[in-house]
Amino acid sequence: MEQGIVKEGKLVHITQTLSEFVYELKYEDLPYEVVLTTQKYILDYYAACFAGMKVNKNFNEAVLDVVLDMGGKQECDFILSDRRIPCANAAFLSACYAHGADMDDGNSKAMGHIGAHVISTVMTLAQVLHSDGKQVVTAINVGYDIYNRIAAALQPGLVRRGFHSTGTVGAIACGAACAKLMGMDVQGIYYTMALCAIQASGLILIAESGQCCKPINPANAAKTGIMSARIIEKGIESSWYPLESSKGFFHAMSDEVDEEILLKDLGKTFTICESYMKPYPSCRHTHCGIDCVLALREKIAAIDEIESIKVYIYGNAIRIAGQIIEPKTSDDTKFSIHYSMAAALVRGHFNLSDLDISGVEQLRPLIGKIELIEDESMEDRSCGVRGCRTVIRMSDGTEYEEMVRIPYGDATNPMGIEDLCKKLNDCADGILSQQQQDVLVKNILGIEQMHKIDTINLYK
Repeated sequence: MEQGIVKEGKLVHITQTLSEFVYELKYEDLPYEVVLTTQKYILDYYAACFAGMKVNKNFNEAVLDVVLDMGGKQECDFILSDRRIPCANAAFLSACYAHGADMDDGNSKAMGHIGAHVISTVMTLAQVLHSDGKQVVTAINVGYDIYNRIAAALQPGLVRRGFHSTGTVGAIACGAACAKLMGMDVQGIYYTMALCAIQASGLILIAESGQCCKPINPANAAKTGIMSARIIEKGIESSWYPLESSKGFFHAMSDEVDEEILLKDLGKTFTICESYMKPYPSCRHTHCGIDCVLALREKIAAIDEIESIKVYIYGNAIRIAGQIIEPKTSDDTKFSIHYSMAAALVRGHFNLSDLDISGVEQLRPLIGKIELIEDESMEDRSCGVRGCRTVIRMSDGTEYEEMVRIPYGDATNPMGIEDLCKKLNDCADGILSQQQQDVLVKNILGIEQMHKIDTINLYK
């Protein structure tokens, strides 16, 4: 039986519609602002990769050992390595690095991350195909739009069922981006997305414990995308109605689908411009609290005279990043609203150095004064609001209040090139020289002019 949604009195086949969008999109269809924004997201991706290499070393080393033991065809390099390995494995490794510090970009409506899997996939596969910069920019936007639209259309049901959209929807997005880069026709794109959909996986449980393994979700998405596209390229047919079937992806992942988010202005509005970048190395749900206390810090003379800190914040933030009150590991620090707010209030910043678990003892008294209070008025997915209101009460009864509705780095409160270069400098310090960083920035800001992508390491 045919599946779909009824739109303007007609049955719309969702997978077919999305496949046609992917096939028809051309670089020339991308507005100038979209191209500039894509450059910024690629630059942010590299900063996140270097951060992930620094703070998630044990996991990175374990994965690297396993992947290298597999051997295989010498096709592609991966972040900070000249060693060439099978394409899917190279994308897997790069995605692990990109998500290792939780400094990679995301989308508040989709409630997940994009660049870690999509950019890893596109930049890796581009080496095999000898793609040019315009093809890379176009494929990246395919991945962002497919991910952001599908994931946002399924939220909040998807996360409430325990799924991590970064891994689940990420697989479909990577498959679509690969199919575009490979020049597939509509049917090939359709079958690639279908093959990815039936393999999609990833649980949000990983944000509560074992967080060092969280990069496995975007890594699997990247690997699934490349493998699926290559299988379909060999003439294999996959499932029909993979998204909209009564046994398909939508039914498995959520109770309802927001068709307006899914299809409105498809091919006209590009969702990379609605996404966000992260100035802090922690779960996005912690960022509004960090922004609040950094602003309040200027008003408070003596932190040790604080009596209480009440944080009025949306429920999803509490469920995902409000369960770890006192971190036991450095991984925990990235998913603790209590810890990140206390650290930022005391130190005046929250950066990679603040993930050091040895600092918890100093912050324990302040952490105990923080109370999270659910306030759904602090979240409005339709306009990107994911904020909080923080009230600090002093021992003399004085109260200071700050409200941040949209955290720094959001599309309406964006990071500029200068901010991104500072982020890159912090993340790449000790990894790349200043000269290498300058080369990387120059190449990325002119990537659409590159005639051939033959390495992911654009700092050379």
